[in-house]
Amino acid sequence: MLDQLLQWNNILAQGEGSPLRTVVEIALILIAALLLSLIIRRLLVILEKRRLQLLAMPIDKVLAAACGLLLGLVLGWLGASIIDWWDHVYAVVRTFLMLTLGYLGMRIGYERAEELQIHRQMVTKGGAIDTPTEAEISQTPSKTTAEALPTALPMISILDANVAIDGRIEGVIECGFMSGIVIVPDFIVQELQWIADSADTLRRQRGKKGLDTLTCLHTLPGIELEVAATHYSDTLSADERLVQLAAARKAVLITHDRNLEQIAGLHGIRVLSINRLAALIKPQLLAGELLHIQITRAGKEAGQGIAHLEDGTMIVVEQGREYIGSNVEVVITSVLQTANGKMIFARPHD
Repeated sequence: MLDQLLQWNNILAQGEGSPLRTVVEIALILIAALLLSLIIRRLLVILEKRRLQLLAMPIDKVLAAACGLLLGLVLGWLGASIIDWWDHVYAVVRTFLMLTLGYLGMRIGYERAEELQIHRQMVTKGGAIDTPTEAEISQTPSKTTAEALPTALPMISILDANVAIDGRIEGVIECGFMSGIVIVPDFIVQELQWIADSADTLRRQRGKKGLDTLTCLHTLPGIELEVAATHYSDTLSADERLVQLAAARKAVLITHDRNLEQIAGLHGIRVLSINRLAALIKPQLLAGELLHIQITRAGKEAGQGIAHLEDGTMIVVEQGREYIGSNVEVVITSVLQTANGKMIFARPHD
């Protein structure tokens, strides 16, 4: 095959001014012009769609992409030097090869930069992420919601599967409390799909809810949803992959998993918990305040009635059993903070 190409090259080199060479030159110029226009158009579309991602690109990926681009340009220039005797076509072919190979080199360098960083981390740490002991977890200070917010824009967030299943992230974004790039790793999408295909009805509903949440996030303004393709070893757990991806992208990790939150904190990764955010914005009720509630059922003790606020907080109403099914005004007598949440005690206001 190579000998045949060299033979054709010699024939065209010696046939200057021949009709065959003229036809080949015109055909190559037209093909190169068409391909160049398609490549340029594709690059413009990619740059416009990934404008926020380019602004937040880590420096290691910038360097890897630049090295890949430079290598591609050099290979394109060397490849075109085979026909440097062909004045009319050489410049077009050289431009086409340099652009094509430069783009491919930049793309490969960008995608492989993450693997190189992961490999360096695994060599440094012995091949796996250290799992904290109970003593380390107890001594690790948890980050507040304010501390979990990034200091630079655009914000890059990585979603865990439990956040997608929870669904409240959609309302947080709609209200404008989150913006920028929201990354959903491909292994999280696969996990949600696996849960949605489960034989258990409850798990299947949870998986479908998670997939529906991702579909809704894709249409929300103010964010750019990215389903990130990763190349991690199958021996790593989903939590380890999330931590490594968040470290590589300098991103905020959004999760409800307490253990994952502690592990991420030990590795210096910012963590945002919607559960903690919801707890912080709950209304702070004090003894002596009046509330209008509906008592729904009887309590454990004699004469008690039970009601709930809109956020699910339980209210124990002394002497409230006779008001079951009715709306009543109560006065708060005390507020008790328990491990499971807040419990409010009240009595009917006379």
